[in-house]
Amino acid sequence: MRRNFGDTLAYINAFKRMPSDFSGVLESINWDSKGPVFDLASGLFKCFISDNYTWWLMTVAIISGACILHTVRKYSCDFFLSSFIFIAMLTFMWMMNGIRQFVCVAILFAFCDLIKNKKFIIYTLVVLLLTTVHSTVIIMIPVYFLARSKPWSKMTMVFISGIILLCLFAEPFFNGVDTMLSGTSYEGSVAQFQEDDGVNPIRVAFYSLFPILEFWKKDELAEYYDKYPILPICINMSFVTALLYLVGMVTSGILIGRFPIYCEVYNLIIIPYLLDIGFKGKEKSIVKILLIIVFIFFFLLQTSGMGYDSELTGTIV
Repeated sequence: MRRNFGDTLAYINAFKRMPSDFSGVLESINWDSKGPVFDLASGLFKCFISDNYTWWLMTVAIISGACILHTVRKYSCDFFLSSFIFIAMLTFMWMMNGIRQFVCVAILFAFCDLIKNKKFIIYTLVVLLLTTVHSTVIIMIPVYFLARSKPWSKMTMVFISGIILLCLFAEPFFNGVDTMLSGTSYEGSVAQFQEDDGVNPIRVAFYSLFPILEFWKKDELAEYYDKYPILPICINMSFVTALLYLVGMVTSGILIGRFPIYCEVYNLIIIPYLLDIGFKGKEKSIVKILLIIVFIFFFLLQTSGMGYDSELTGTIV
């Protein structure tokens, strides 16, 4: 029943503008836009199911949530801890802000078996299909190869080197991207991206904590790679998340800050395993308590002063 949170209002207005007849929907779709299939889905929903935007937003949230829930249920060693992390890490907020992109995140997360089973061609086809919902998902094609590599291997170091170079040469890189985007729907966007302050350093420090702990306990985790093939994938994804946020801190939080969520969701799986495998006895209890405190602190810090507007509650600040 929310009316205004994040970019919810933009989705509501787009749904209201959508024609209520099938032929009108087909005529209104701009197939050269950033997400024509999402627009088509919203139009078909309005034509054949309901013209109430609340039901549309709820349906999208259920689809995204079900995909996340399915994968976490399948792979997490502690479903309840993963659920807590989903809330405390603010992943759930993507269901209300960045809705279209999170649909891609959730669906691709549900297809993580394609990475585990080395089904690159099918994986690529899924990614290409999802680009019709949100174009940023294309980044996950090169990430596939890093995800498949052994954690902390030479390939990982090459990736680190690439990230460092990107940080050092961010300005000419974005100038080049701006030139490439000339004449597209993204023309001039990079200039806007360069004006923002970048990703919050606190967020960078928070997401860097997990790969640091994973590196510290890499030997303990490595013993379980054969038993749990999803582990090295999750470790690499956690590492990519931290690096992308680091790049976003020194470049653009609006542009680069959109990408980490595709890898960030794998923290829902690896963090419980890190606690379960990496630490034993009293040490495990202490680290778990400390991490929960860190999660709560991060949640409170990031949501401080955040407003919420609902038809039921009114405006809450």
